[in-house]
Amino acid sequence: MKNWLKNYRWHIIAWATFILYEYILISLILKINATLLSYCIHYIINITLFYIHAELVLGKSLKSNRPIYLRIIILTIVEVCLYTIIAYLTDRSLSKTTIVPIDKLTVTDWKFMSSTLWRGIYFMLFSTAYYFIKSYIHQKHRATKLEKEAIEEMLKQKQITLELANAKNAYLKAQINPHFLFNTLTYIYNSTHKSEPRAAEAVRYLSKLMRYALECEHGPEIMPLEAEIRQVENLLQLSRIKQPDLFIDFSYDQKIESTEIIPLLLLSLTENMVKHGNLSQPEDPGKIMVKLYGGQFSIQTSNLINTGLNDTGFHTGLENIRQRLLHTYADRAEISSGMKDNYFEVLITINLEEAHKFI
Repeated sequence: MKNWLKNYRWHIIAWATFILYEYILISLILKINATLLSYCIHYIINITLFYIHAELVLGKSLKSNRPIYLRIIILTIVEVCLYTIIAYLTDRSLSKTTIVPIDKLTVTDWKFMSSTLWRGIYFMLFSTAYYFIKSYIHQKHRATKLEKEAIEEMLKQKQITLELANAKNAYLKAQINPHFLFNTLTYIYNSTHKSEPRAAEAVRYLSKLMRYALECEHGPEIMPLEAEIRQVENLLQLSRIKQPDLFIDFSYDQKIESTEIIPLLLLSLTENMVKHGNLSQPEDPGKIMVKLYGGQFSIQTSNLINTGLNDTGFHTGLENIRQRLLHTYADRAEISSGMKDNYFEVLITINLEEAHKFI
């Protein structure tokens, strides 16, 4: 009820003002008195005619792409006739007189009906004006809304253009910063390779790994495995400089080097093994096995569990790998991991025959 009053408050105010105006005109100026019941019933009929004509007759006939003017004319005539008859019968009922046959209607009856007919047309003219004013306001609001949406879209496009320009600037900066970094690493290597050969070698391997990571970030979605195999070997060499007692068996068939998969899978698994596994036992080293049988590609790792180290980050790395596999290969790739006896094992399988159809 509260919402209804809020939506139609201006209608209520307008009708109250109009009824007050007519009451003052009829009662005080023209000295014509009528009962309150008569006023109420007639205004209910008049207001009903007003909204039927505006919302139903005009609203339904003019809203279509091809306005039906003949229907408007016919319905308007029907409205006028029904309104006149209903108003006449209402007055007869209120005056408690019997309805006489049409051929015996008095002159007063015909005058009443003609004045009722005019009053019906009077309210229908108001209703027509109301409909067109309402349609104009609606169209104006719609045009304003469309203009607002167009402005918002233009601002959105400008924002996208600005963000693209910022991204290009960031990309150029990213090109400059690594260049500066690699120059610095080269300088450190050249300055230390005679006095501190182990440190210099560490810098050289680190530089290769970082360069590969940047190439993967801005490179194609899938790459030959050969480059990543070289980087795994660089990572193991770098790790052995820092930790000489690090034992990992890395086995693969050279025919597999041309296989194309998403980058950083093999390197990420190796890094996690070095970071979280126990690789200090020469009799029980970590194992990395890369195989390709038919179209089935697999990477399998196994290492002793390092019980003295928090391995939370390892699970995060595996989850990242899982998401990348899902994004690229969907259900054509699987990853499983878990503890078996005193080992932590990871197995990744990719059906490359099916996958290459979708990449």
